[in-house]
Order: sequence, then structure tokens, then C-alpha cells
Amino acid sequence: MACGNFGIHRARVTSKRNRHWSAREKLMIIMYYESGHKKLLNAAPYTQRLNTGAYPKYPYLEAELIEWVKEVRSQLKTVTRYMVQAKARLLAKKESYQANYPDIKNAKFSQKWVDGFMSCHKLVNRRKTTVAQRLPEDYVEQQGNFLSYILYRRNEHNYPLSLIGKMDETPMAFNLPSNNTIEQSGTKTVLILSTGHEHSNFTVVLACMADGTKLPPVIIFKLKNIPREVFPDGVIIRTNPEGWINENEMTWWIENVWTRRASQNNNPRSLLVLDSFSAHKTDVVKQRFREKKTDLAVIPGGLTSRLQPLDVSLNRSFKAKVRNLYNNWMSEAIKDYTPSGKIKGPSYSLVASWVKEEDTLIFDFNQQESKINRENLGREVEKDGENNDKENESESEGNDRNELEDDESELKDNYYEENEEQTVIQDWS
Repeated sequence: MACGNFGIHRARVTSKRNRHWSAREKLMIIMYYESGHKKLLNAAPYTQRLNTGAYPKYPYLEAELIEWVKEVRSQLKTVTRYMVQAKARLLAKKESYQANYPDIKNAKFSQKWVDGFMSCHKLVNRRKTTVAQRLPEDYVEQQGNFLSYILYRRNEHNYPLSLIGKMDETPMAFNLPSNNTIEQSGTKTVLILSTGHEHSNFTVVLACMADGTKLPPVIIFKLKNIPREVFPDGVIIRTNPEGWINENEMTWWIENVWTRRASQNNNPRSLLVLDSFSAHKTDVVKQRFREKKTDLAVIPGGLTSRLQPLDVSLNRSFKAKVRNLYNNWMSEAIKDYTPSGKIKGPSYSLVASWVKEEDTLIFDFNQQESKINRENLGREVEKDGENNDKENESESEGNDRNELEDDESELKDNYYEENEEQTVIQDWS
């Protein structure tokens, strides 16, 4: 009887085959060396290719741009992709560069160009690591119950879109540096300059109706009295010692902002979606909403990021845009200093103008469409050396990508989310 371990499959051990060069190939290598090409001998042993890519199309501009990046980072200030792009476009307007590079007037300096610039100068994006907010274990069930309640109320009262509202608060601070910055590759410690006003917080209250109608934004500063500054029209300024919204601020908002949802302040039957922050649900606030014929749809705690329309579609983009304005102010404007040597933060009126600018842009659809059309011009075919590829990525997405990640990193510090109630019972009556 034959015996043997026929079920075992032994792996084959293959040896690396050496590359054999023909006599012709060896002669070509010798001739290449004798003709003056000795760069190969000076290359590092691990170098896989000598060609480092196409040369910069505007070398003098890029030289000035990289010096600007290094200077800004030496001051511990943030440098974002958006700022590099904007600075390149600003430098391109110089007469000296337009004389040396006649075609620079048509340069788009797109996100693809920024990629090449960063790669050429060994620049990378650096950011802090954070932990995102966890969803409740039964979030699917809670989400379904909330949506069922919305449909129930809509079928019961048949609200028009102009009477379905969304309201949300977004916490902000006078110190708004990005957590991302462009830095030299290999840098171990990444520092970002701060004004030292991290605890000087304020709240922006945004609200709109489902048909796109916006209600005026409200800014609540952490002060006893409204500063004697000139604030822009269209922004309502409030103050209290905490800088947060509370029962008193909610009742004021209902009487002075929510009543503007309809003409002549006649308070028609309406539906308002808001999160489960404690100040939204006090007996006084709920009674005031009932007086204004308003049904409340309260989002369960922990689900704001999934069910609050303003939080999902507007707040993060809004904060990213305001942060861009802050970064530009931080890097360009001449700063004043306190007696202790700290940089003075932006004024209350300047912050209000930033809020006004972005609030207007978010809700002005004609202006937004015009902006999108301008950005689409940056997606034309580029001719950079031998590379004639189309740019596939939208510039606006590239500009805001890291800023939106910054906003996500602040979730754990969000006062309003920390004070949401996890268990919510909707009023089905």
C-alpha cells in the first residue's frame, strides 16, 4: 500500500532573476556617460528616477510665493491652500511678472496648480487629530420616529414651505485659527499663532424657512452691554454675561425674529425644527411658541449632525468661510497689542461684518450662482508643460475641505451639543 502525504502543497521558492544587459546596451551606457551625462553617478543609491518633473512655469513668482509661505509660518500663522491660491493670483498682477510671463494674465492658479506647487517645494497639509461625536446606539429608530413626526404634522396642518422653519445656534470664538496649515515636509512640531482669545466666545443664531427665505442673523456677544461700535445693517446684536442663548434670549428671539416669518406679523400656523438644547424646551419658551401658533419638532440629542438642516448644510460651511476671513485678517492686517503683549482680537464690528458677509452669500442665491460660475472658469483645460489634463476637482471644494475638517474637530467643545437632552418626547397632541 502506497503511503505519502499527498495533501501538502509546498510553496515554491523562486530566486530573483538578474537583469542581463546586451553588449549594445552596455556600449550605449558608456557613450551616454562620455557625452557628459554624469548626473547618475551623483544620485543617491535609493533614487529610482532622475527626472523630477516639469520645471515651474513661473519660477520667479513661485520663488517669491514660497518665501511668503516661509515668512508667514515663521510667525506661526496659518497658511491654507486657499491662501496660497489667492496670494499667487495677487502676485500675478505685478507688472514685473506680466512683463516676464505674457500669458500669466490667463493663469487660473487652480487647485491642481497648488498641488504641483506644494509637491515641488515639499509642502504638506498638517492638522490635529480629533475624536468625532458618537451617534446613539438606537439612532436609526430615533431618526425614524422624528421623520414620522414631521410627516404627521405636515399632513395634519399642511404647512406651506414658507412656514416650515429651521433654527440653530453655532458657537464661535474671537480666536478662529485653522487647525490645518501648509508646512515643510518632515516638520515634527507644528505651531499656529493665536490671539489668546480662545475663551472669548460668542454665538451666532441662524434661521431660515424651507422655501429659502432667511431670517436676520443674531449675534450674542459675551458682554454686559452692546459695544459702542458701528455694526452692519441686517445683523442683530445681543449681549449677555455667558455669550450663549438662554431662556431670556429664546423668548426675545421668538418675539423679534420668529414673528418675521410672515407678513404683518400675523403668526400663522407654522412648524419649527430645532435641536434638544435645554433652553429650547423650557415651559416659558414652549408657552411662547404656542402663543405664536408654532408646532415644535425637537431633534433627539446626538442626531443634530444628521437631522438638523442648518447644521448639515449651512453651519459648517458658514464657519469655514468666517475662518477664512479670520486667517486673511491674521496674516495681512497690522495688529494692535495689549499691554501684556498679546495680539488684540478682531473688533466686535469686524466680526459682525464677517457674519453679515457670509450670511448674505449663503442665502443670496443669485450671488451664489455668480460665484459658482466664476469658480467654474478655473476648471478649464490647463497647459502646464507636457500636461494637458482637465481639472476635475471643484476649486470651492478644495478651498473648504480642510476648513470643514476644522469645524468637525470642534464638536467635542460645542456647548450646545453638550447640553442636548438625549431622550426627546414629541408632542403628538
